[in-house]
Amino acid sequence: MAEEISEKKQKPEEEGKKRRAIVNEHIFGQYKFLDDTDPKEGITHVKIETRNIGNIPGLIEHWKKDIERRKKNILALEDQTFTQYLSYFFQKKTKDALRAEATGEEIYKLHPSKAAKEALKNLQANPTDMMNRLELVSIVARSGRDLSPEVVRTLFLQATVSACLGELSDIGLNLILWIQEMYFSKLIFQCKEEIAVLEKKVGKRDKSFFSMQSHYIGKRIDEIKQNWEIMLHYLQPSATTMPNKPTRVAKLDVDELSKFLIEKKDDIKQKERFTIMAAKILVILRHLPLLHDEGMNYLKLLKRIDSREPVYPLLQAKINMSKLLYSVGHYKSGDRTLERSRDIQEQFKTTYHQYSLAVRKIGSTPILPVDYTILIEYANLVHYFYRLAINVLGIKLPVEWLETVFRKAREALHLAEKSGKTEGLYKELIRDMVHAGLIDGMGYV
Repeated sequence: MAEEISEKKQKPEEEGKKRRAIVNEHIFGQYKFLDDTDPKEGITHVKIETRNIGNIPGLIEHWKKDIERRKKNILALEDQTFTQYLSYFFQKKTKDALRAEATGEEIYKLHPSKAAKEALKNLQANPTDMMNRLELVSIVARSGRDLSPEVVRTLFLQATVSACLGELSDIGLNLILWIQEMYFSKLIFQCKEEIAVLEKKVGKRDKSFFSMQSHYIGKRIDEIKQNWEIMLHYLQPSATTMPNKPTRVAKLDVDELSKFLIEKKDDIKQKERFTIMAAKILVILRHLPLLHDEGMNYLKLLKRIDSREPVYPLLQAKINMSKLLYSVGHYKSGDRTLERSRDIQEQFKTTYHQYSLAVRKIGSTPILPVDYTILIEYANLVHYFYRLAINVLGIKLPVEWLETVFRKAREALHLAEKSGKTEGLYKELIRDMVHAGLIDGMGYV
């Protein structure tokens, strides 16, 4: 009798797993973008060698303020009546710059053309339309001109603000990533030029001058190199191609998503559609630091679609892993304060919690490539943070905690053995555990 009851309980679970396998294989089987573990000896390699950042964090905060101002002006323009719009349009010259930002005229003036003028008209008719704004940015960026860093900065901010107006698309985000790459590449070129000028000046001076000034000049060159390194860090995931014209291949709209959650909760096909879009879009978005908060806002809604689906905590973990890596870069730059160290530890805990949640949702039987990705990245996070704590942060981790996380990491790799990507990482975990004194060199406690 007990066996019959047990079989009845197992049957729905097995059917549920089969259904998820069919649905998710349909969704993710054709997409490899979730599996970005590219293990060499089983380890996910993430460039974390940035030693210095210089003043880049301050620059990012400045960009955020600029984007918030632009967003505020665009929304104010959208809310006005036609009469108010005309009044706004013909205000005093002191507000010309703000008006040009909001209407898109700022972009058009960078490189006027017939195509840009048509895109400008569409944008002025609907200032909050992401695709119209991105199309105008795209036209100027593809003009073939040797654009100055100042011009590309304007394109960068205009492209980024377009994603803060209630809609995200994979094509749109790829364009923003491409513009971001263009901007940082321009800044890196400026860094090289400035270093060359400084070194040339030093070379022309006599030894006594060099000995007196070498400390200050060397410090300035180091600062420039610090900026150079962090910009290279941002350029890692650079887009390989620029879309000729932004189109709505996959988009997320807050209003559409909110309406679905209220009215059509049981629409399976719609759930699948949103899951596909979330995966395509948020995997790109995590490489855009200025849009991390925007991504988290979407995930709060998306996670309500299906509380059992592990892909949502995975996407959240990927965004927070990006944040963790940037914070580590700050620390390596010389911001070695106790506050920064604690900030890194808290970000690790958040990322670890999200990966743990995704692992729990997989259960004891991984069935999809994305499941193996979650398990391997979860174990790799433990390995990464242990090395970071010991070699960089110089903190001593509690033995009880280490025993727990290493045990769970090994269990995750055991589940992921079929992927064929675990052997090297498993060896690294064993080395970590020996180093931590959890096991001896033979693998025994």
